[in-house]
Amino acid sequence: MPPTPPRSRSTRSRPAKPPLSEAAVVDAGLRVLRREGLDAVTMRKVAAELDTGPASLYVYVSQRDELLRLMHDSVIATVPLPVIEPAHWRDQLAGLLVEVVHALNAHPGIGRVSLGDIPTAPAWLDLFDRILGLLLAGGVPRQRAAWGCDLIALHIGAVTYEVGAADPAAGDGPDALQGALDARHERISIEERLAGLDPARHPHLAASAAELAAGPAAARLALGIEVLIGGLAGESREG
Repeated sequence: MPPTPPRSRSTRSRPAKPPLSEAAVVDAGLRVLRREGLDAVTMRKVAAELDTGPASLYVYVSQRDELLRLMHDSVIATVPLPVIEPAHWRDQLAGLLVEVVHALNAHPGIGRVSLGDIPTAPAWLDLFDRILGLLLAGGVPRQRAAWGCDLIALHIGAVTYEVGAADPAAGDGPDALQGALDARHERISIEERLAGLDPARHPHLAASAAELAAGPAAARLALGIEVLIGGLAGESREG
């Protein structure tokens, strides 16, 4: 008897694809980001990640820019917000900012979203409502605290942008920050350039070459946050 031809697989026997939703599209975008970087996050690639066509995504996101904003807010939403304790507002604010930076650094490149456009998505608004509340709890005048939120947002964006630009080979969160610093030093040989400065032309830089290139990324981040908080609290003013 001739061999029985193989039966075609019924579509009903194939694993069902998970239903599309805004959350599924955002999660797929974050997977593409972590694997290939922010510039690789296109509607076509995200659709391929979900085993569907790009047209299917437009039901949930209107365009790539909206997808990036939703991805950014999804990352921000993972950061727990502290219950404000006025007596500990400084430590709470410093700890919160560190957590935000590390969360964004776990998705290198996504921090750029806050630099190109002022975020107004729910998690970002929740975050900065808490940041503003902490500043006010510390006695920072309301106008100064409001402007301070802008400075803090710019600092977060700049620090996380550097991590995305460096594209360290491994690590995320705290490790990504150190990886970016190491990659920057290796790429442009900062130590060599500083060592070659002419003391007659750049006396202060030449004398501080070791200090400029020294220190772990975590300490640099802590200093930036300390300066921001201290300045907003008025400690930099005299008289």
